[in-house]
Amino acid sequence: MDRRSFVAALSAAPFLGCFSRPVTVGRPGVQLYTVRDAMSGDVSGTLATLAEIGYLEVEMAGTYGMTPTSFRRLLDEFGLRAVSGHADFAEVRGDWQRTLDDAVELGHDMIVVPWLPEEVRTPDGYRAVADDLNRAGEAARRMGIRFGYHNHQFEFDPMDGVIPMALLLDETDGSLVDWQMDIYWVVDGGHEPLEWLDRYSARVTSVHIKDRSAQGAMVDVGDGVIDFERILGAAAAHEVRHSFIEHDNPADSLVTVRRSFDYLMQEFAQ
Repeated sequence: MDRRSFVAALSAAPFLGCFSRPVTVGRPGVQLYTVRDAMSGDVSGTLATLAEIGYLEVEMAGTYGMTPTSFRRLLDEFGLRAVSGHADFAEVRGDWQRTLDDAVELGHDMIVVPWLPEEVRTPDGYRAVADDLNRAGEAARRMGIRFGYHNHQFEFDPMDGVIPMALLLDETDGSLVDWQMDIYWVVDGGHEPLEWLDRYSARVTSVHIKDRSAQGAMVDVGDGVIDFERILGAAAAHEVRHSFIEHDNPADSLVTVRRSFDYLMQEFAQ
């Protein structure tokens, strides 16, 4: 089957099921960082596999040496949409306009900063970062793109009596800076995702879905102990618009993204 026929067949295929509970995140997407090994070897083949699994949305983490135009064309061939992309914090303090222009070319609805260098992880450093995020968010809004920040575990380590994640959210403008909640890292940081979702209801517009064993290991979705039924079900009352399956270091990335997708669709489908 050639690519055109493949995409036509995929588009005609029945929807794999919608969430029976009122879950706004719908069919999960995938963060391409999960399959970076496969992407490095075969971008086209990897995207074809993701489409075959049933993914419609991806979140990007680089273009693997391709121009945004070329990468967008390849996504279009397989019926995939890059609704979001990760951008290094250095880009916020660098040529941010170029990053935004690339995001428009790629078709992003939002762009997210996924990491902060260690040297800024101080109370004053986080406050300076908040100012940078506000400026980046304002520029993104002018381009019609939402902007957000993605957490890891370190933002939940108390510092001078303050939790950095709370500091970042409280010091940024809620109309300019969203929160992409990584559920695994919130749990790994010793916190309850629903408490944070309730506290910052309008800030969480996307989530990363990855599972955690009782011993703390990152595992395929469905193999761990995180209660996604409860967490994703509660998302219906909030502003969550997209969800992305992710695993930082999978043994076999394509197996992981298939198993995780199938688990969520089977667990929540009617």
